[in-house]
Amino acid sequence: MKSKKIVLFIVEGVTDRNSFALILSKIIEKNKIVKFKVIHGDVTTQNGVNASNIYTKITHYIKEFIISDMYKKSDISNVIHLVDTDGAFINDEQVLQKDTDSIEYNTQNIFAKNIDNIKNRNKQKSQILSKLASTAMVYANLSYRIYFFSSNLEHVVHNIQGVKSDEKRKYAEKFEDKFITSPISFIEFMNNPEFAINGDYKETWEFIKKDTNSLKRYTNFNLYLNDISEGKSPTSISRSNLP
Repeated sequence: MKSKKIVLFIVEGVTDRNSFALILSKIIEKNKIVKFKVIHGDVTTQNGVNASNIYTKITHYIKEFIISDMYKKSDISNVIHLVDTDGAFINDEQVLQKDTDSIEYNTQNIFAKNIDNIKNRNKQKSQILSKLASTAMVYANLSYRIYFFSSNLEHVVHNIQGVKSDEKRKYAEKFEDKFITSPISFIEFMNNPEFAINGDYKETWEFIKKDTNSLKRYTNFNLYLNDISEGKSPTSISRSNLP
């Protein structure tokens, strides 16, 4: 019997996995296994990571997964990367100084004590995201797609832009409980026109880069869900649809 192939999701935190893992395992075709690699942070803002070495970093995480879970590279069908935009594409003028111990967001501005740090972070993150959005393969020949939540996961699925770290687990469990018995309802929810961007893959990335869209409540993850629910393979998307 042919072994099941793995759809590997790369995510920033445990709450991303807790929100989606069980639901996605019920949606993705029966000959696939859903697995998550939690990287415990944002790879696009890590010190020393840039657009020229991001492929090496992504490959590193895939290799970590393979080693820790005792798989082979050939066991992986494709890689899906989920990221928060965190307002990375806004203009520098929309980063405002505020005497605060943490970064604060709304749908028009980012507030921080050290605005130069945020501007530098946004430049790094936006350059890396732009490169990954135009990437079809990683680790030589593994099919790859990256989908965004703006300005973050909780903003999209809970309509709360600034969920505190110690509350994220509660919200993730609540979300999972709501949809675990009805995966079709999950797909319908993720296609909510209030935040789901329609169009092709390239168009959604062009949209999120404009104006303050990377601070507003948007996602293109609906594209992936619609493809798999219709029996299409995201791995077969034409390169002409890449930014």
